[in-house]
Amino acid sequence: MPEAAVDFRLLFEQSPDVLLVLLPDAPRFTIVAATRARLLATHTTPDQFGKGLFELFPDNPDDPSATGTANLRASLERVLASRASDTMAVQKYDIRRPDGTFEVKYWSPKNLPVLSSSGEVLYILHRVEDVTELVRATELGDELRGRTREMEHEVVKRSQELAAANGELRELNAKLGQLDAAKTAFFSNVSHEFRTPLTLMLGPLEDLLGDASLDDRRRAQLTLAHDNALRLLKLVNALLDFSRFEAGRFRASFAPLDVAGFTAEMAGMFESAAARAGLRLVVDCPRLSEPAWVARDLWEKVVTNLVSNAFKFTRRGEITVRVAERGDKILMEVADTGIGIEESELPRIFERFHRVATTWARTYEGTGIGLSLARELVELHGGRLTVKSAPGQGTTFTVEIPKGYAHLPADAISRTPADRRISRDATAHVAEAGRWAGDAAAARAGAPLPVSATSPSRPRVLVVDDNSDLRVYVAALLGPDYEVATAEDGRAALEAIQGRQPDIVVSDVMMPRLDGFGLVRELRGNPATASLPIILLSARAGEESAIKGLDVGADDYLAKPFSSRELLARVRTHVDLARARRAWAEELERTNRELDAFSYSVSHDLRAPLRAIDGFSRMLEKDCGEGLSEDCRHYVTRIRAGVARMSELIEDLLALARMSRATLTRHPVDISGIARKVASELEARPGSRAVDVRIEEGLSADADARLVTLVLENLIGNAWKFTGKQDQPRIEVGGLASGRAFFVRDNGAGFDMAYAYRLFGPFQRLHSEAEFEGTGIGLATVQRIVRRHGGRIWAEGEPGKGATFHFTLEPDK
Repeated sequence: MPEAAVDFRLLFEQSPDVLLVLLPDAPRFTIVAATRARLLATHTTPDQFGKGLFELFPDNPDDPSATGTANLRASLERVLASRASDTMAVQKYDIRRPDGTFEVKYWSPKNLPVLSSSGEVLYILHRVEDVTELVRATELGDELRGRTREMEHEVVKRSQELAAANGELRELNAKLGQLDAAKTAFFSNVSHEFRTPLTLMLGPLEDLLGDASLDDRRRAQLTLAHDNALRLLKLVNALLDFSRFEAGRFRASFAPLDVAGFTAEMAGMFESAAARAGLRLVVDCPRLSEPAWVARDLWEKVVTNLVSNAFKFTRRGEITVRVAERGDKILMEVADTGIGIEESELPRIFERFHRVATTWARTYEGTGIGLSLARELVELHGGRLTVKSAPGQGTTFTVEIPKGYAHLPADAISRTPADRRISRDATAHVAEAGRWAGDAAAARAGAPLPVSATSPSRPRVLVVDDNSDLRVYVAALLGPDYEVATAEDGRAALEAIQGRQPDIVVSDVMMPRLDGFGLVRELRGNPATASLPIILLSARAGEESAIKGLDVGADDYLAKPFSSRELLARVRTHVDLARARRAWAEELERTNRELDAFSYSVSHDLRAPLRAIDGFSRMLEKDCGEGLSEDCRHYVTRIRAGVARMSELIEDLLALARMSRATLTRHPVDISGIARKVASELEARPGSRAVDVRIEEGLSADADARLVTLVLENLIGNAWKFTGKQDQPRIEVGGLASGRAFFVRDNGAGFDMAYAYRLFGPFQRLHSEAEFEGTGIGLATVQRIVRRHGGRIWAEGEPGKGATFHFTLEPDK
C-alpha cells in the first residue's frame, strides 16, 4: 500500500495539467502540492509548499484595477461553503517572473473540493486552463473587426464625398464650357468690332501719308500713328484667329503656291528692319520641284510670326529664312543667333499665352498667341512645327508639310493658284520688327540716347521704356522744354543715371531685365538718388496699380493712354518741386551752418542772465510771497513760465548745434525698446492723458543709441502733443520690410502737404503756438541726426487726419 501511494503522488506531479492542492484553512489556503506544469507556469519551486496561496501570488501592485486575487478567494470560499465545485470565468493573472517583473496570463480556473467520508473538505484541488493565446487572438480579431468596420465606414464616407465631388465637377465643367464659349464669342465679337474703327484710322492715315506736302515732323508723327494702328490690327487679327480656332470655325482653302518664291518675298520685306538693327538677313529659298498646296493667307501668318519673333530676340548676328525639299516633305526654317531658349522652357514654347522667361528679352509686348497660332496653322496643313534652341546660341524653328494634297480635306482643295498679294497683317509684322530693330540700334550705340540738345539751364529728363515708339513720342513731347535722354529698360536707366543724374525719371512699368517697380526700389535705396522724382507710366489702369506704384516710392503714376498735356503738366510740377526743394535745402544748409555757430555762442551767453532771472524770481516768490498782491504773484508766475520756456529753447538750440560736432558711435540699437521707454515717460508726466500707443516688436538698427533716442523723443513727443485734441488719440511706431526704414504715425492735427517742405527747418511751425506749444527746432534736429546716419526723413499728412513721419537709418559703409 505505501508503494502505491508514492506512485500516485508521482503520477500527480507529472500530470500535464496546471494543478495545485490547497488546505481548506481559509483565509490562508496553504499550498501542499503542485504539478510540475504548475511550477513551470508560475516560475516557482517546491519551496512554496507550506506557504499561503496569496502570500506567493498577490495581484500586481502596479495594477490597481487587478481583480484576479479577489475573484479566486471568493471562489475558494464558495467551495468551502457549498462543498461543491466552482468554475470561474476567465481571469487575468499577473505572474511574477524570476526577475521580479510580471507576466500577464489568462486562465480559466476550476476549484474542486476533496471530501472525507463524513463529507468534510480535506483539500481543494485548484485547476487552471491557460487560454492566453485564445484571448489574445480574440482581442486581435475584435480589433481587426473594429478596424474593418471603421474602414468600411470610411470607404462609404469617401464614396459619398467622391460622388458629391463628381457632381460638383460636372457642374463646374458645364460652367467652364459655358465660360469658354462666352470667352470665344467675346474675342470674336470684340475683334470684329475693333476692325471697323481701325479701318477708319488706317484709311485716313494712309491718305495723309500720301500727301507730298507734308513736312518731316508731321510725316514722322503720322508714320508713328500708322505703324501702331497696324500693330493694333495685328493683335486684333491674332485674337480673331484664336477665337475661330476655339470655336472650330477656322476654314482654309488650299491651293498650289510657289512657296519658295512667296516665302522669299515675305522675308525680303524685313530687309530694312535687319539693316536698321545691324543684322544680316539671309534668304535661301531656291525654286522647288513642284508647288506646295497651302492656304496662302495662313502660310503668310506662319512666316511673318516666325520671322518677327526672330527679330524680337536677336540683337547681333543674323536671321536665316530657308526653304528646301526632303523626300516627300517641304521644309521651311527660320533660324536666328539670338538669346536662345532654356531647355526647361522648350516643352511649353507653343502653349497659348505662355511667354518664355529669359534673363533678357526685348519686350514684354505681345499676346502670347503667335507661336501657338503658327503651330496650329501648320497642323491645319497636315504638317508640324518644331524648335531647337540653346541659351546664347540662337533658335531654329522648322516647319514641315507634306507634298501634294492627298492629306488635305477634299472639300478644302482649290485648283486655282493662290493670290500672292501681301496683306496688311504682314505689313504690321514688318513695322513691328522695324521698331524692335530700332531698339537694337539703340543698344549698339549705348543704352541712353540723348534726343535733345544739352543745355545747363534746361532740366534733364530720362525717359525709360522698352517700346521705342513710345520713347520717341514722349521724348518729342518733352524735347522743346527739357534736355531728354532715353533708356530701354531699368538696368540701362541705372547705368545712364550713374553717368549723369537727371532732374526727373519718367519710366514704364513692364520692361525686361529690370521693370519700373524694381527701378524705383533701386533708386530709393541709394542715398544719392533717394529723392529723385519718378513718374511711372503703365498700361495697368486702376487704383490698385496706382497704389502699388506709389507704395514702392514713385512720386506719381499715369495710366496709358495719357494725354500729352497731362504728362507735360506732371513733369513740370515735379521738376519745379524738386528744384525748389534743392534750392531750399541748400539755403537751409547754409542757414544751419550759420545758425550752429550762432546758437552755440548765444545759448551759452543767454544762460547766465536767465539763471539770474530764475533765481531772483524764486527769491521774490519765497521771501515776499505773502506780501505780494494777486497781480504781483501772477506776474511772478508768468516770469517763471517764461524762464522755463526760454531754458527749453536754449537746450534745443544747443542740441541742434551739437549735432554737427557730436561723434557718431554705432551699435545694435533696440528701437522698439527705446520707443516703449519714451512712451512710458510721456505717460508718467503729471496730467498726462491716455493714449493708445502701438509699438511693433523687433525694430532694430545699427545706429547711435543716444541720437536715436533723441529722434524718437521728438517724433513720439510731437505725436503726443498733436493728438491732444483727439477723443481717441493713437500713435503707431513701426518699420518697413527693408529693415532700415521706420515710421511714427498719429491721428492728430496733421498738416497740409503743400507746406511739407517747411517741416524740417529751424523755427518753422505749421500750427500756431496758441494751439500747440513748441520751440520749432525738434524736427530740424531729427533731420540732422537722420542725415548723420546716411538716411532721409519725409512726412505725409492731412489736416485733421494725422501725420506720418518716415525715416531711414542706413548701415555704416
